[in-house]
Amino acid sequence: MGAPQMKAFEVYVDRLQSIALDALDGFGTQINTNNVKAILDGEVARKFRSYVPLKTRRRFGAFFTGRNLARRLSHKALCDIYSDSIIADPACGTGNLLLAAADELPIGSDVMETLEIWGSRLMGFDIKEHFIRAAKARLLLLAISKSPRSECFSAFDFNGLFPMITQRNFLDCPDDISKASHILINPPYNQVMAPLECTWGNRKISAAALFMDTCLSNAATGAKISAILPDVLRSGSYYEKWRQHIESMSGQMEITTHGQFDDWTDVHVFLLKLIKNPDKKASKVIWWKQVKQSYCGKVGDYFDVHVGPVVPHRDPKKGPSLAYVHARSLPAWGIVNRINERRRFSGTSLRPPFVAVRRTSRPGDNRAIATVITGNRKVAVENHLIALFPRTKNISDCRKLLQILKSSQTDRWLNKRIRCRHLTVGALKEVPWWRIL
Repeated sequence: MGAPQMKAFEVYVDRLQSIALDALDGFGTQINTNNVKAILDGEVARKFRSYVPLKTRRRFGAFFTGRNLARRLSHKALCDIYSDSIIADPACGTGNLLLAAADELPIGSDVMETLEIWGSRLMGFDIKEHFIRAAKARLLLLAISKSPRSECFSAFDFNGLFPMITQRNFLDCPDDISKASHILINPPYNQVMAPLECTWGNRKISAAALFMDTCLSNAATGAKISAILPDVLRSGSYYEKWRQHIESMSGQMEITTHGQFDDWTDVHVFLLKLIKNPDKKASKVIWWKQVKQSYCGKVGDYFDVHVGPVVPHRDPKKGPSLAYVHARSLPAWGIVNRINERRRFSGTSLRPPFVAVRRTSRPGDNRAIATVITGNRKVAVENHLIALFPRTKNISDCRKLLQILKSSQTDRWLNKRIRCRHLTVGALKEVPWWRIL
């Protein structure tokens, strides 16, 4: 992240550290308890959002777990911790999951003993030094708020606090994760290049998928991992091999859909809880609930499904002039037999009749907004559309599909099947052919 964007946040972190040290040095009566409560809750994330533009936050995947979601994950994940359990967060950010974990740990007879207990059991990594300092300052304030008061500690060494929470790129140096009995993680959601040794993806992949693979590959057998992950990993066709890879290393898995990550992050997430055990493959994993099919089958039984071939900003405008359709040009739930917009395109063109479905789709109502394309001439179709071709080549089947996709039954089914912002070919093929006509 650029220095101008981060400078104000770094100054804020300096203040957090001073507040925590002042409280420890015996000036706690001068600290506004409401301010401390805000620091332990959502203030840090609010400050970060105000200082760092959304575009930059997205590029680095820097979105912090809200308190309620962190508690939901940790309370369920840490119900069986023991006196020697080590809890790790490989992408700890400013420490929200570590704070939630600390709430599950015992406290000592005074602040120093609490810090000693927590310091021997909490592990965390992040590439940003000021995130690590913010996490330590917040954990220190939490320890002060939960522990009995004792003498002043003017010679306290902040840098030595929580020795297992360190600045590090976990993906480059994951070995220490093998010491953890429990791993909590909300990894970055940005796109990264797949490493050469990656067996389940190529080119650009989700950093979250890579973090989970690295966690599982380096965790000790029996380690329990609980993660907050983007829904595309659960439901996207591209991550089918990733899901199989995760299953191959897990002896037990539990998947829970959650909804939108928070009010400021337009990403739907799910919770994944598993135990590493490569020698005992998990029983049948239900990544999404299947609907019991009637004899009518599913859309893929009647239609061939493909993503539109035209990539607008990549494909040159060369070749024959063709009728051209894109998501913004098509009327929702309409039937189009005359296309006025044209584009030169030398790639694959598509012959009507077919149904064009918008790929962008937010969970809620009208998940699969569609338009029937008719006519006798081939059409250039943008890649933000998915084209469904009736195997009978009959327009009547396209009209039937339009009604099925418009139905509330399909909306409810898709809301369970895929909660990321883009529909996939695989999800549309699986839509049940409801008996609604």
